[in-house]
Amino acid sequence: MKNIHQIREISTISFNERVLQEAEDPRNPLMERLRFLGIFSSNMDELFKVRVASIHRRIELGKKGLHEVLEALAQKAIELDERFRVAYAGITAALAEEDIHIPTEHEIRDGDPEIARWIREFFRKELLPSIVPIICHKRLPFPELMDSVLYLGVAMRGENKRYGLLEIPPETPRFVELPNHDIMYIDDVIRFSLDDIFYIFEYERIDAYAFKISRDAELDMDNDFTEGYVRKMEKVLRQRRGGRPTRMVYDAEMPPGLLKILKKELHIREDDTMIPGGRYHNMRDLMKFPSRRKDLEFPRFDNVPHPVLDRVSQPMLETIKRGDLMITYPYQSFDHLIRLLREAAIDPKVETIKMTLYRAARPSQVVNALYNAARNGKRIVVSIELQARFDEENNIFIANKLTEVGATVVYGVPPMKVHAKLLLIQRRNQNFAGFSTGNFNESTGRLYVDSLLLTTDARLIKDTELVFEYLEKSAKMRVLATPQFEHLLVSPFNSHGVFLALIAREQAKGDAGYIFIKVNHLTDPSIIKALRDAADAGVKMDLIVRTTYAMRPHPNIRAISILDRYLEHQRVYIFGNGDDRAVYMSSADLMERNLDWRVESAFPVYDKTLQRQVAAMMALQVADTAKARVLDQTQSNHYVGGDTGGKQSQIETRRFLQDLYEASSGTTEPEYGGYEVF
Repeated sequence: MKNIHQIREISTISFNERVLQEAEDPRNPLMERLRFLGIFSSNMDELFKVRVASIHRRIELGKKGLHEVLEALAQKAIELDERFRVAYAGITAALAEEDIHIPTEHEIRDGDPEIARWIREFFRKELLPSIVPIICHKRLPFPELMDSVLYLGVAMRGENKRYGLLEIPPETPRFVELPNHDIMYIDDVIRFSLDDIFYIFEYERIDAYAFKISRDAELDMDNDFTEGYVRKMEKVLRQRRGGRPTRMVYDAEMPPGLLKILKKELHIREDDTMIPGGRYHNMRDLMKFPSRRKDLEFPRFDNVPHPVLDRVSQPMLETIKRGDLMITYPYQSFDHLIRLLREAAIDPKVETIKMTLYRAARPSQVVNALYNAARNGKRIVVSIELQARFDEENNIFIANKLTEVGATVVYGVPPMKVHAKLLLIQRRNQNFAGFSTGNFNESTGRLYVDSLLLTTDARLIKDTELVFEYLEKSAKMRVLATPQFEHLLVSPFNSHGVFLALIAREQAKGDAGYIFIKVNHLTDPSIIKALRDAADAGVKMDLIVRTTYAMRPHPNIRAISILDRYLEHQRVYIFGNGDDRAVYMSSADLMERNLDWRVESAFPVYDKTLQRQVAAMMALQVADTAKARVLDQTQSNHYVGGDTGGKQSQIETRRFLQDLYEASSGTTEPEYGGYEVF
């Protein structure tokens, strides 16, 4: 087996450790550290529902050598859970010093009687009607427990020992704000009120212990689509609810008898991960912890004005005709895209709008703009990916909504996912295209760093039209000729080959060659081999890989991962320096699935000014010494600049874009800075 730290699942849990580091980092404000704990918890849920479930499936198919990976993941998960609890205890203690208290039911019983009465009344009115207690009995069927729902196992001790289960209603907010401004977990409100639920039983003592399970979230899709794609998706989504458990996290104080019942009834096997933890679980809810003190959060960043779009008042389509535009959000406003779609929806000259949707906001202004465009008589063609994991039901809802107003909705090229982020606006005598590195999603557009290129470049528009033609014909089950793309890199057709050719071009330059890559994942074996061969030939490389990284160290490769207040989500590829520099941006990572098994797109940045802008922003990331971690042999996650930090690329990027805006008011050339290599 290769170095275990290069295995995707181990690399992913290493990324989750970097998220946990942000919660542990005292340089971050207290409330943000609490939210990073929530992000870590959510990430760990997905790791076990998707990646660990995939390992179990491969083992069941006879794949050898994966038990070592499961064992390593379990050990690391237990270690990180302990660090999580230490961090949580430290953060909540520090919040208490700031007069933000999170009392338990024990503190309520020993505290103000008026608060106790308020909680009891709140429980009876707001919670009791929706709580269904279940008594565990060997003669009764055990209830089906849902993935990632929080449960309380109840132990009633006395002459007759009884166990029961309570599901904490998922629609109920996790935190309750008390009249004295303290904040209480809903779990503890229920613990405080157990007597109001189980009063018909006699017991000397009653306690409740939190637990949750993670289930296999993979969808079992066959290639028979005769019953219709949407109907098939709805069926397999129902099947997901009963996926086999891959992890159980529980209160370490849970009585052995209750734990034994849960393990037996949930069919927890020896190779499943059991994590004894603290009294609270489903800690992803910390992302929604009530905001109390702005001084304990990241300082608010207003959007940096765009040097073109925020200086002109004419319609955006007219502005785009003057030259290529790039928007990098959340530094600049995602609302520019919303504005573009709204203008196109009512522009009498616009005839057709085509768009790919992978994940949309809930509710979505993007979808509303397309909806209104259809009602205004525009031809709307939307490719909606029904296999976008955990967004399937929302995407079915969007598809139905758009279909109702006459939009043409296509579902990609099953079983391949359509992950490309493309926009095509066909206007009388003029076409426009948009290419994004991330989803057309205003919610993530406030949290993820992505870039959007808007252009009238005929070369790129021709290739974009070919992509949509391919998607539309595929939806009609027609026999398709292989599209011939000249400028866009479109998976699964030409992107893999072009990337290998660009790497080989730099390899031929020897030590004069240079490669910069910024992606979420770098795991494709052929790309890794090509990069290593190029490094052996003397090519210098800067690699910024957010999550999974499967390369071994090399003296000519500088590899880092950056984690900060915004999620780094752009994919950027730069080959060479100077006049022959090729710059691509993309929605695609360097993984086999993205290069060979999905419809993806990478778009060239041809405008020389925008090329310099992209290169300069990437140089700021290479120079990060505050939030960058070294990707070494064991992915030990050491900060490049140590614990004291230094240059923070997200702060520097915001400053850089502000400088561009201010320079655009005059006649001087904006200062892009040097794009320094080794």
